[in-house]
Amino acid sequence: MPEIIDFLKHNEVVLLFLVIALGYMLGHIKIGWFSLGTIAGSLIVGLLIGLLADFNIAPIIKSVGFGIFIYAVGLRVGPQFFDGMKKDGLKLITMSLVACLSGFAVVYVLSVWRGFDWGIAPGILSGAMTNTPTLGAAEQAITSGAAKPPAGITADMAMSSLAVAYAITYLFGTVGRIVLFKMLPRLFGYDLAAEAKKLEAEMTQGETGHDPNSDYFSEYHVWDLRSFKVTNPDLEGNSLAELAKRHPENVAVERIKRGDKLLDPSPEVVLQKDDLVALSGSISDVAQAASVIGPETPAKDVLDLMAEDLEILVTNKEVVGKSLHQVGKDHSRGCFVTGFMRGGVEQQVTPGMKLAKGDILIVGGIATRVDELAKTLGYAVRRSGVTDLFTLAVGMVVGSLIGAITVKIFGVPLSLGSAGGLLLAGIIISFLRSRHPTFGNIPGGARAILEDIGLTIFIVVVGLGAGSSVIKVLKTSGADVFLVGLAVTLVSAILPWLWGKYILKLNPVINIGACTGAGVITAALKAVSEEAKSSLPALGYPVPYAVSTILLTVAGYIILQLL
Repeated sequence: MPEIIDFLKHNEVVLLFLVIALGYMLGHIKIGWFSLGTIAGSLIVGLLIGLLADFNIAPIIKSVGFGIFIYAVGLRVGPQFFDGMKKDGLKLITMSLVACLSGFAVVYVLSVWRGFDWGIAPGILSGAMTNTPTLGAAEQAITSGAAKPPAGITADMAMSSLAVAYAITYLFGTVGRIVLFKMLPRLFGYDLAAEAKKLEAEMTQGETGHDPNSDYFSEYHVWDLRSFKVTNPDLEGNSLAELAKRHPENVAVERIKRGDKLLDPSPEVVLQKDDLVALSGSISDVAQAASVIGPETPAKDVLDLMAEDLEILVTNKEVVGKSLHQVGKDHSRGCFVTGFMRGGVEQQVTPGMKLAKGDILIVGGIATRVDELAKTLGYAVRRSGVTDLFTLAVGMVVGSLIGAITVKIFGVPLSLGSAGGLLLAGIIISFLRSRHPTFGNIPGGARAILEDIGLTIFIVVVGLGAGSSVIKVLKTSGADVFLVGLAVTLVSAILPWLWGKYILKLNPVINIGACTGAGVITAALKAVSEEAKSSLPALGYPVPYAVSTILLTVAGYIILQLL
């Protein structure tokens, strides 16, 4: 054993990735429906291995890991944070304020009452509310000297207490809130599945009325593609623009074959006898074309049109606020929506869903029609596997510089610190890219890897450094820390629900989704969506999630200043 420990002390890379591998294995052991996850698993393994010896990992590894992680978090939450500043999002922002302020207040008051060592409070806040950036912000404040420990407490002691408190409270913070969020609607007499059905019906009927073609964006075969031979002498010599006037507006010419040539269907093209015309449109309208153009004449080369699946970023002010039904009626022409993303969260596709700036529609259909729709709605997001490292690097430099700025308020020096600066830089860059997606490309998979590997490396180093203090903290404050964490978890979950129900008068489906966002717990959103048998709870999730992530990150720094 001494030889193995000595080897690990002199091979930091091996040590780091050994802990990550073991943490991944531990985190993915399932007990029923619950598993710890990689982050909590890696922290526990790091704490246990840290009990064996003092491992002195180079501080730069921890700083770089956390810096990459918090910047990636900013990239993820930026668009929905700014969307929350709009009128419709302000209500949901108050859900975050209630959750974060109530959790912060309980931690502060009970920590002072129980006389916890300096450094434990932000660990409880981070674990009980399952927001690891809080832990990182507090740790960065301690190591940078922005938050100075009181006499008798060293920075190493504070960081050890911070990590152990997080580990003690994280488990109930996760499990407790998942169970609680599933139970809350029932306790107040709501059948979440029935409420979701009612909400979907209201959203759909309110927009479509008695429109027989209400599913304009549906993949159901409301639309058809057929080819017809021009035999009607009245059409010879007429342009496609003139043909469009005679035929219903929801039928479109996709291609023309003249002899052996395939022609693009521009409005000025003049029809000739025996031309083959490919039409797309509703089944009933296309079927009528034979009486206007001539007999249906199937031809593979005319009908062999390229199909495309495309992500479209909504930026056009003219369509923002309109429902999918309205946009589909005016512009769909054979396109169909296969997915809808808002703030990185998948939403349920319903005709009544209103578009917001920054939404992403995943649309399929004939390539030319999909491209036309993309121009109408905003931009076509053609995914690239190439990461814009220039923007990534500049963003991190700017974020670090912002965090280094110190401003005196009433004589007290205050700064965002590296955590706040990098988070802010990521938010701004992601917001700008959501409006102008021509720069700063970071594929979703690449951003997720940056976030995961950065946080995991950071948490492993924290765990290894805190291992020697685990026994002491558990003996002196373990039970109290757990109970305070339990109180924080319950209060910060229940109060937002009551606020949403009685003050904001939110629909229970939206309310419970907003509660999971305000509590920064994606696993709970999945649980309540399963309970509702619908993804409609996700409508309330993105804005509170983004705001709470930011507030709780800053709270990790503030609570140290107050204690």
